[in-house]
Amino acid sequence: MPAVRSKLALHGTRSDKKEALVALLGSWLITELYSRIAEYLDVRTSTLEYVSLVFSFACVWLSRTENIYSMSTGIVSSVVMGVFLLRIELVGQGWIQFVYYVPIQIVGWYQWSKGGTGRTELPVTSLRVRGWAYHIGLLLATWVSTRIAFGMIYENPRLIWWDTSIVAASIVAQTLMTTKKVECWIFWIVPVNISSIALYLHTDVPAFAVMYGIFLANAVWGWRSWVRAERIDAG
Repeated sequence: MPAVRSKLALHGTRSDKKEALVALLGSWLITELYSRIAEYLDVRTSTLEYVSLVFSFACVWLSRTENIYSMSTGIVSSVVMGVFLLRIELVGQGWIQFVYYVPIQIVGWYQWSKGGTGRTELPVTSLRVRGWAYHIGLLLATWVSTRIAFGMIYENPRLIWWDTSIVAASIVAQTLMTTKKVECWIFWIVPVNISSIALYLHTDVPAFAVMYGIFLANAVWGWRSWVRAERIDAG
């Protein structure tokens, strides 16, 4: 029988709000520190990069602790990051922010709050073997289809196979996160975060490489936290 948690309002609890404010402040401090170091090394951090980093750091921090405000901070991050990525012609990762990340996080906002039994808070669960097979198939199908789609829309887009592999893995990871599956963190760790670090270093966007390095550490921590949460829910 699935675990049943208590009811949770869409605006979260007082504790959720406090943690969200702490996360935003901490994220701003991390971003400011990075920006100062980058400036010292003659690497300019644009306004779009700066804002995206602040809200992205807050989003992943709050996702690890299952805080409902991870969704709202994620929406802001997705919009700003999408604009920036399109400007540097990483079209796959740019458009996916608008057509997927924004709407799925709106769904996730409701799902985390009301997706459990009796419209209670959604508990953490794991995939079965069939679920693993389905999501690996989804990753491969999405990778090929996005590669074809963006290849038709844009003429010679940069690093399109690499770019769209991260897009596909991100879609699967975010889908699993929306339904609070522990395995979402495995997808975030390898085909998204590690691959993104290499991509952004290759394309000379060090701010985002640093961001995904922090995401990688948080994803490992998040996986351990969600495994623990599932065990607690299971009693």
